[in-house]
Amino acid sequence: MTAFDVSPWRKLPKRELPQQTLAILRRILWLDEHDTELQAAHKFRIYLRMLLRVLYSIRAEFTAAELITNIDATTPLLSRISPYGPINRVLQYLKKNDLTPELCRALRAFQANLREEMSESQASMQSLCQTLHMLLWMDEWEPLDPARCWSECIRRDFREMEGERRIRWRALLKHLRGNAPIRMPKGWARNAGPLLEKVGLDSFQDRIASWFAPFRSGQSLPLSVAGSHVLKGLIWYCAVTGDEHLKGCALWLLDVRWRQKRNTQKSMLALTNIGVTREDLHARNLIKEGVPDPMNQLLEKLKSSLCTLPDLRIVADLEEDLVIVQGQLHFYRIRRSNGRIERVSDNAVLELNWHLLPDQFRLVVNRQSSSETVRIRAFMLMHDGVFAQYFTEQPGSVGAP
Repeated sequence: MTAFDVSPWRKLPKRELPQQTLAILRRILWLDEHDTELQAAHKFRIYLRMLLRVLYSIRAEFTAAELITNIDATTPLLSRISPYGPINRVLQYLKKNDLTPELCRALRAFQANLREEMSESQASMQSLCQTLHMLLWMDEWEPLDPARCWSECIRRDFREMEGERRIRWRALLKHLRGNAPIRMPKGWARNAGPLLEKVGLDSFQDRIASWFAPFRSGQSLPLSVAGSHVLKGLIWYCAVTGDEHLKGCALWLLDVRWRQKRNTQKSMLALTNIGVTREDLHARNLIKEGVPDPMNQLLEKLKSSLCTLPDLRIVADLEEDLVIVQGQLHFYRIRRSNGRIERVSDNAVLELNWHLLPDQFRLVVNRQSSSETVRIRAFMLMHDGVFAQYFTEQPGSVGAP
């Protein structure tokens, strides 16, 4: 593909960016809807995605209505485009504004359609999901559910606040982060100080003592993803104050019993900011070393291998035209001459569904049969545990001789 000049787009007036972004999103959707009619739809989508990245890299303020429109236009395209731009716009918006019921509704629909496999980077997608959890934890209009998470008591108490007190506490809670590192960043702590001053130390001590009291109850408590990040952030606030009473309240966490433990490690590690060592947490069996996700490692390896087209471990049959492929789930026969694919177990004839392939794969995988495309299809079938979703059966082919 040839590059195109994006410099003129960087010179757009910032107030035009919301409408230009929306126009690009609608064009990508149109290309998606007419994919079967257009030979080069994938190339145009790639160009437009490049342009989207340029527009999202420009700092600009969107109104709540403009954010909602762009999020709604992005949601049906999440399998085609990067999901990060709209959420970064929301974070920029929240520096000066607050969430609205309509914006929360758009974010929930976006979250419901988001899948981990939609990003090439597991870490980036995890960060995005955590950010969304925290944004929606601040949804003041969602019905409370005490069975969902320990932190629902914080949301309940906040909603009962009024006037300036509620404004000050909202600012403090908005500063909590879902995608924060284990160690408290200096910049975060620097901005946390003024927020604590406005809330007042006595008020903060009173609320923390009340919110953390259930940790000593001996009862099994629920903990959501957002709740674990809220807990970590509140402990960070305790560390910023340097107050010994608050430190004592934070240490109640060592005795907590969680109903589900899979989201607790980050919140436990937050205690290292008030002097608890990792060795002590290990000794109490409260944290353990992370284990890499083998499936995500395999996906990264497959994408890399597909682009480099390595020599494949494929067995050639005595008949020169036939190649036998051993997949993770099935054996397959591929005809070199015409690319015909048969699943050995039931003789089903399979075809690579071009329109299901991600656009970047289409740049590598040819639609027409050739020796190169046979090798690529064979490689994908070797790893059919991952790639089988891109192959479809020809009607009436199962069981045919």
